[in-house]
Amino acid sequence: MNRREAISIIGGGLLLAGCGTSALNRATKVGMSTPADVVNNGVYAWIEACVEILRGAGWETRIYPNSAVGGERDRIYQSQLGLLEINETGGDEIGRWSPMAHASGRPFLIDSYDHMSRILSDTPFLSRISHELAPYGLQLVDMAYTGSMVGLFTRGTPVRRLADLRKLRLRVLSAADFHLLNAWRVNGVQVAWEEVAQALQSGMVDAYLNPPNVAPMFGHGTVLDYFTDLRMGPAARLIVVSTKWLNGLDALERATLERSFAAGRAANRRWISASQARDRQKLAEVGIEWIDLTVEERAEWLAACAAIPPDAWDRPDATAQYNRWIEETRGTS
Repeated sequence: MNRREAISIIGGGLLLAGCGTSALNRATKVGMSTPADVVNNGVYAWIEACVEILRGAGWETRIYPNSAVGGERDRIYQSQLGLLEINETGGDEIGRWSPMAHASGRPFLIDSYDHMSRILSDTPFLSRISHELAPYGLQLVDMAYTGSMVGLFTRGTPVRRLADLRKLRLRVLSAADFHLLNAWRVNGVQVAWEEVAQALQSGMVDAYLNPPNVAPMFGHGTVLDYFTDLRMGPAARLIVVSTKWLNGLDALERATLERSFAAGRAANRRWISASQARDRQKLAEVGIEWIDLTVEERAEWLAACAAIPPDAWDRPDATAQYNRWIEETRGTS
């Protein structure tokens, strides 16, 4: 038994001891890492719509933005313990437990948000991940889109080719980032997000990967000059819930919760549609030039990603299945 499995089991005992007779004896808490900004934050658009339904049904709810109840790992542990009922998190946190979630993190596989939405609605993608997360006390509810597809921000140097990026230092954080660095043969520096602005100002890093709305949201327009629209994949956060809490709900409460999830999903999809239309304009307003790539230029980045090696969390069967779902839902978008 590893440490995370032990935490999951211990958490079950704590929750059973302290939960009482109703799962709604206490407030339903929602944790998130980003601001409570419904205009600029797609995650909050999802959460606000979800919570509005719950409050309308008489549920007491509390939202904790900006990592107020802990960082990524802390919030995941709290959800496993049943102490944080609803949480948004990143793929790195659940990829170690879900081979399917890990398989979905490879770049340049998804053509568009319409394509991603078809995977979510037309395949068992979400339920497969939830099945894999169940032993760890978590269920995946949805992917909350956070901006146009992921691209590259740079300081001082416009980037179209990998050779351009190899002159710069790319901000990285996770193990997956380092695998990408090696495949692209570029230099990277590990920098926590809270320190990125200072790292850009000091010249410690020259670039980072993110959706285009991130730089204006965090005030990076004064230290960045270009955005290369790589369209590496959807920018999304994962909405997970505690199964220890979920399993304590009665049928009526579960129905209310499902309605709230549907409202969150619909609000987020409306948000991403509006966000994509205004992202280019927002970058222009803060002085960041948008760079569109030709098909041939983008193909070079995609081809380089073929060199990303498998890691400890890769499972060939999950990767093969995810790739089949990608092709089955590709469509024309």
